[in-house]
Amino acid sequence: MFDQTLISQNMTDILDEHYFRAVSIYLFKPHVVNRKLFGVDKLLSFAYRKHVDAHSLDTLSFLKKCQARSLEGSSNDEIISSLSDQFHIDIEKTADIILNPQERNHESCEGYIVLNRFLPRNLNVFGTLDVLAVINIESKSSSFICLQVEENNLTPKFPFTIQLTEQTLSIKCNSQETVDEKSTTWLREILFHKLLKWIDNFQQESNTTKSNGELISLNLIKKLEEYNVLYSKLKIKYATEMVKNWPETTDPRKYVYEDVAIATYLLLLWKQERENTGCERRQSFVDVGCGNGLLVYILTSEGHDGMGIDLRKRKIWDIYPQNVKLIEESIVPSESSMFTDIDWVIGNHSDELSPWIPVIAARSTFRCRYFLLPCCAFEFNGSKFQRQNAGVSQYNGFLQYVSQISEVCGFKTTIDRLKIPSTKRTCLVGMGRVHREEDYKEYCGKIQSYVDSRIGADRRNMTNWAENFKPRETVEKVRNCTKIDRNIIDGIVKIVFGVLISKERVMVEFPGKNWNGGGTVAIGELVKIIPADQLNLLKSECGGLQTLLKNNHQIFQVQDGCVQLRIPTKIGESSKTTAELKKKVKKQKNPRIDNLKERLCWFFSNHPNGCPLTEEDCKFKH
Repeated sequence: MFDQTLISQNMTDILDEHYFRAVSIYLFKPHVVNRKLFGVDKLLSFAYRKHVDAHSLDTLSFLKKCQARSLEGSSNDEIISSLSDQFHIDIEKTADIILNPQERNHESCEGYIVLNRFLPRNLNVFGTLDVLAVINIESKSSSFICLQVEENNLTPKFPFTIQLTEQTLSIKCNSQETVDEKSTTWLREILFHKLLKWIDNFQQESNTTKSNGELISLNLIKKLEEYNVLYSKLKIKYATEMVKNWPETTDPRKYVYEDVAIATYLLLLWKQERENTGCERRQSFVDVGCGNGLLVYILTSEGHDGMGIDLRKRKIWDIYPQNVKLIEESIVPSESSMFTDIDWVIGNHSDELSPWIPVIAARSTFRCRYFLLPCCAFEFNGSKFQRQNAGVSQYNGFLQYVSQISEVCGFKTTIDRLKIPSTKRTCLVGMGRVHREEDYKEYCGKIQSYVDSRIGADRRNMTNWAENFKPRETVEKVRNCTKIDRNIIDGIVKIVFGVLISKERVMVEFPGKNWNGGGTVAIGELVKIIPADQLNLLKSECGGLQTLLKNNHQIFQVQDGCVQLRIPTKIGESSKTTAELKKKVKKQKNPRIDNLKERLCWFFSNHPNGCPLTEEDCKFKH
């Protein structure tokens, strides 16, 4: 067998488990290495084992023959039979691929054969690709080949193997034919370094309790390719014009594409549900805390009868067609908040109603299901959720809490991860019950007892499910320092400026000026200096000192938890850091150059050395 080592590196203390975990990332999540990919669909997966007198499996020969034959149109049983006869190996269909040698039964399985379909992000530019992988547990080798060589512009064009041999990780080319430079460069400089990074991370985690079973995105969607196609279709159908005509102050590129992705997920989930139950009627829904109502608009336009409820109307509501039902109303969890004629209760960033979503669905009807994408963490009474386990983050602690609520409600609960432009993209889905319909009333009592135990309520004095529940104000409170007395803001600015300027630093950018640019101080240190009553006022209005400093960006520059003076720059020059500029350019197609001559120069009036620039050069008035 021909093997040409493209790159290799010795690694100390590497475990077989770390190697296979890294390989599994590329096997099932290649989009984290190649941003042109959307994900993969696992078409076929088999476990293989040898007969006692079997010939050794020649991976290259195996890959070559599989590349030559057509796998499309063949049934799983036909492919299993063909491969078994061709290579003298026993093959059995398997749903679970266990790459960890510690968990695998060594006698029953030597390795796995996997056929994945790589899905591109841009279907208008790239086509799908079928990539065959042969994972050999014993030899710690993982071989890959694309079955469409001519059309392949997304993966290496030749077969290659990732192998671990005596603490040395390597990538080898399995082809005697001419190999293209682009593929070899990608393997050496991109994939190999990613593998090293993942293995290093796994080594660091080896002494922690972190689970190996990370969530795979869109796990409940049977065919990822179907999701990819539908998402592209809905994006063209709804997102393009909506982004252009977005009337809200929020960023449409985030919220529009996020809701299109959520709608795609729900539409496919509901389609699968209809196929499983044999029911042709499209599911009805209510979106609790629907916000801009875009999700309601898309689901309604795609044929599902539903409505959205939110305590505050948005401007965009007036744009939607009349058949899109959006109701401005506060929901207080009680008998009146049940939806007896609804199939699905949706909670998409439903804030203080998030822990109530499983409860509302469970108590509405026995057949009611729910979908919850939580963001901010709240308790049943509307107060902020306080995590009980310091070993997990606030967000993960809240996910565990809501999962517990769902179990108390009697749901068969599944946790999944969405493909959306958000860090908080884990959702919970309650699609069935663990109890019989005749036990419905009994479970309602159990649910109420659980709620009471969480908020310490006396049921004898309550009419609602939680008497002390407080929904948000219908008018959104401004929380950006604009409502704080200007004298207080100026006082805090002077305190911070005084601390910075005391750490004298002469700026070489201004020769002959002897201008003091001050030092750098951690925000945590500044908190100790500013009066506590003023900090409490800031926190109640805008989140804290950091927000106030960022609001005064013409004076201060905040980065990585520290603050320093923003050095004045001339008109046409940028005072932003490279990271800030990249972030700004990414958000704006045509970033504007600020000319703020209508505002006074703070440094000219307040800095002991004045402004180092002339009035002609300065962006501000002198």
